[in-house]
Amino acid sequence: MIEKYVNAEELKRLLSTLVVVIGALMVAALFASILVPGLRNANQPPAPMPVNPVVGEPGWLDITEFPPERGKVIPPLDPKTLLAATAELMAKGKELFAQNCVSCHGEQGRGDGPAAAGTSPRPRNFTVTTSWVNGYDLPSLYKTLSEGIRGSSMASFDYLSKQDRMALAHYVQSMGAFPHGPGSEQAQAELSSRLAAAGETTPNKIPVSQAMARLRQEYSAPAPLVINPEDPSPGADVLRRVVSDPAGAARTLAGTAYWRSGPKELAESILPGAPANGFSLQAAALSAAEWQALHAELKKLAPGKDTK
Repeated sequence: MIEKYVNAEELKRLLSTLVVVIGALMVAALFASILVPGLRNANQPPAPMPVNPVVGEPGWLDITEFPPERGKVIPPLDPKTLLAATAELMAKGKELFAQNCVSCHGEQGRGDGPAAAGTSPRPRNFTVTTSWVNGYDLPSLYKTLSEGIRGSSMASFDYLSKQDRMALAHYVQSMGAFPHGPGSEQAQAELSSRLAAAGETTPNKIPVSQAMARLRQEYSAPAPLVINPEDPSPGADVLRRVVSDPAGAARTLAGTAYWRSGPKELAESILPGAPANGFSLQAAALSAAEWQALHAELKKLAPGKDTK
């Protein structure tokens, strides 16, 4: 059909042009699929440096899994020994920063740690003077470490000793190459007063996993009350009448030791929650003698420590 409009020579030139165009399109597609993504990735900011684990500190990825540690008594401190950035304080501060702060603030304190992307507002950049909530002088840094910052991911580090918080504050100051200033005279006096207060007693510490295991052990559901249908004693008779759910009644009794003090305390413990707590509403009609018998029977079935 096309021969009616072009001769053989012109048709040959058209086919040659078409081949050239198709070849150019294929080259462009190859360029787009191989080179363009590489150029785009080249303009991205460099990936953050991985955080090196603290040598000798197991659980560095999760501080809640640090080894158990016994509590200790720390004697009163002399503020003068903590207000200057000694080599000992700086070394301790660097160690504490690696353990507690690098994940958010980064190794250089620029607020670019591995966890920074998931926080709002972003972690503080310690190398600049802008946007500090409490300030960057020593009293202000100690306040931030002790109280945290409301509405941010900056939590309180009051579980650290005063000396450790001061060491961390000194190290944070060393990350910014600008004058930090001493703070107001009132702030300095208040800091010295807080540091000179009575000594500290640190609590025992255990990993969260161990604490959870102990909680599960201590607060496991108690066994249901065992009600003997053949027991003819007055206490057993009352028990059969007032317990509608042996398992629920056992949980109610295990939740407090107050009821063990006497029949009156037993009534105060179970009547307000009946019948949802495993005890029938019939308990409200018991006589004083029946409450006495019920109390004695429950103390046999649910042994524990009396409150008196």
